[in-house]
Amino acid sequence: MVQGKGPSVRERRIRTIGFILLLVLCAAALYALHSNGGAWISSLQNHQWSLNVPRLAASALMLMITMALTPRGWIMICRAMGSETDSAQLNAAWFTSQLGRYIPGKVWLFAGRAGFLKAKGMNGSRALATTAYELFFTVASVGLVSLFSALLVPDLVSGAAARTTGIAAACTMLMLPLLHPVQRFLCRRRGIPLDTLPSPGEAVKVTLFYTALWLGRGLSMYLLLTGAGIEAVQPVRALAAAPLSWLAGYIVIVVPGGIGIREAAAAAIAAPQALAPAALALGGQRLFMALIELLLALFTSGKFLNAGGSNAADK
Repeated sequence: MVQGKGPSVRERRIRTIGFILLLVLCAAALYALHSNGGAWISSLQNHQWSLNVPRLAASALMLMITMALTPRGWIMICRAMGSETDSAQLNAAWFTSQLGRYIPGKVWLFAGRAGFLKAKGMNGSRALATTAYELFFTVASVGLVSLFSALLVPDLVSGAAARTTGIAAACTMLMLPLLHPVQRFLCRRRGIPLDTLPSPGEAVKVTLFYTALWLGRGLSMYLLLTGAGIEAVQPVRALAAAPLSWLAGYIVIVVPGGIGIREAAAAAIAAPQALAPAALALGGQRLFMALIELLLALFTSGKFLNAGGSNAADK
């Protein structure tokens, strides 16, 4: 009986490093709970949960709208790179692969999208490039929102880690004008057709699209926090908290979906004076988001699963 090939040395090392990082994060979380747990519990007990139902409903609606529209950015990139796949199938592939972000490493959501495009006939390198563009343009939009917010509120982020995150996002935005010339140079060196690249105009269009989505997410967060009775929330801080907290959770690759990291970062930026109540409210929003993601994936999964069969039939 032939046995399957086991994991390589490199794979074992990556798993070991990921496990060690996860242990470090758990230790840091336990230390934070031990040091601040009493103050957080007291803050939760003293907070007056005066719920504003219309604001909470508006927050939920805005969140659902932005979540439903998010795949359009990747679809725009796919179109710019020559994909002629039906938009409904691309939409379904995005939502189905998005559930992979809850697996440590976050690689599975990109692998699912690239694998789908490859199954539909796109070159493997180009299929992977669509996911790289998606991440790059998303981070650039984070930088755009962060830079605008920091101009209005200079003390927006505190701490070296938060400032580093914001600066990195802003630098990604500033790299946009250089992106196309560098791509053209590399393509000429490798003999890759230049018509497979998103144009500068398309890059700006996608980045502005993601920027609009982040502003919608920030508005949803502001409505949620104020709707939960947390009045000491500045709108600009909430607008910046949504993208910056996403980036903070994304950087910590060993935490599935950035769970806990994003909520803590968003609360620290949007409502530092009511950290514990804000984090609890945002934790509830995370559960709501996970439910919506699951429902969207289930609703569209039929088109995604049938794509392979329809592709074979076309051939």
